[in-house]
Amino acid sequence: MTQNPKKPHLQADSVFTKIEDAHLAVESAKKMVAAATMSLDSHTLDHAKQAVENAKEAITRAKTNIEDPLLLQCEKELADAYHQLSKTIHHM
Repeated sequence: MTQNPKKPHLQADSVFTKIEDAHLAVESAKKMVAAATMSLDSHTLDHAKQAVENAKEAITRAKTNIEDPLLLQCEKELADAYHQLSKTIHHM
């Protein structure tokens, strides 16, 4: 296993690191969606869509057999961001 240079006590592919990555991806997606809904720029909307997809993939990679409260919160926040993005796109 490879080491995480920022947190050498964690393995790079540990469940905690994957959950942390998913959380950061969701936070990024939320910010991109907010920027896209404020600017209504098609280029920014495309980036927001990609950020949402990236966050979905990060959540999928982090999932295990045990439900994690942080991942459940990430899924809810991402669903809310996706809903906001969809409404913006449909009203354009």
